[in-house]
Amino acid sequence: MALKNQFKSSRLGSSIHPFFEMIEPLILQVPIRIRSFHGEKEMKTEEGEYLGYDGKKMFMRGWLPDGEPRALVVGIHGLGSHSGLLSFLGESFADKGYAFMAPDMRGFGHFDGLKGHVESFDEYTEDINNFVSQMQDRFEGIPTFMYGHSLGGLWVIRYAVKYQDNVKGLITPFPAVSERLEIGSGTRALMKLLSRVNAKRHFTTGLNLDLISRNPEVVKRNKEDPLRFDFATPRFGAEGLKARADGFNSAAKIRIPVIIQQGGDDLILVPEQNKEFFDGISSEDKTFKMYPGLYHEPFEDSGGEELMSDMFAWLEKRV
Repeated sequence: MALKNQFKSSRLGSSIHPFFEMIEPLILQVPIRIRSFHGEKEMKTEEGEYLGYDGKKMFMRGWLPDGEPRALVVGIHGLGSHSGLLSFLGESFADKGYAFMAPDMRGFGHFDGLKGHVESFDEYTEDINNFVSQMQDRFEGIPTFMYGHSLGGLWVIRYAVKYQDNVKGLITPFPAVSERLEIGSGTRALMKLLSRVNAKRHFTTGLNLDLISRNPEVVKRNKEDPLRFDFATPRFGAEGLKARADGFNSAAKIRIPVIIQQGGDDLILVPEQNKEFFDGISSEDKTFKMYPGLYHEPFEDSGGEELMSDMFAWLEKRV
C-alpha cells in the first residue's frame, strides 16, 4: 500500500480536484493495545488535518490495524458530535483489520470557525468528497466503504447520490432520512424565517441525549464531552431539514451495495419511514434489518453485539 500526502481540494459543486497545497496529514500517531474477543490486538490511532472543498483545514482522526488494512472505511459522525465520539466504532473496525478514518465535519468538533453553522448542506457533500479523495490517495489499492450513523448516515447518502462510483458500498445504521427531534412547529417556522436573513444566533438542535442509548455510560459520555455542540444556526437547521427531505426522496438514485440497520425503539428517528426509504433504493445489493428494542445509538447497549456482528458480516462478504 503506497502512502501519499497530496491533499486535494475542489470548489463547491465541482468534481474536479486540482492539487491545492501540500500538508502533512498525520500530526500524531499512537500505538494502542485493545482487548477483543480474539485476545489482545495492536492498533494505532492518529490525529491530523484534511482540506475541505474550499481549502479550509479541519481536524481528522483515524484508527489503523497493526498490519496492512483490508479496506478503507470513511466514518462520518452524527449531529453535534465529532470524530472522537466514534472511538468505539473506530477500534472495532481496526480490530477487524480495517482502516477507519473519520473527519470532524464543518461546524463541529475541533472546527475553529462558527460552530453549528453552514451556508449550504452541499458543502458537506464536497467536504466528504475531498476527504475520501485524500484518504484514497493515501490508502491505494484497497476498496473504500462509507460509514455514517444518524445525521452522518444522511451525509453519506447525499454524498453517494453524487459520488457513489468512487466507493464500493454504504454502511448506514440509523440514517437520518427521518427525524423526530424535539423542536416545536413554531421554532421550526422561526428558524426558516431567520435562515433567509442568515441570522447568526443559535437554537438547540432538539436532540435529547437521554434517548440515544439505554447504556447510561454512553449517555453520560455524550453529555459531558467538551467538544459536543448541540446548537445550530437557523441556516444550518433549515438546510438540515431540507436535506433530510431530499435525502429521503433520493433512494432510487442509490445503485451501489448498502446496508441499513434500524432499532425498533429508536426515539430520534421514525423506524417505519426508514424502512420505506430502504424499499425505494434501486441497488440490487441492499440489506435491511430491524432490531426490536434497540435505541438510536445501541452499539454499546445490550443487543448491540448482534447489530455489530451483522454489520461486519456484511462488510466481510464485500471486501
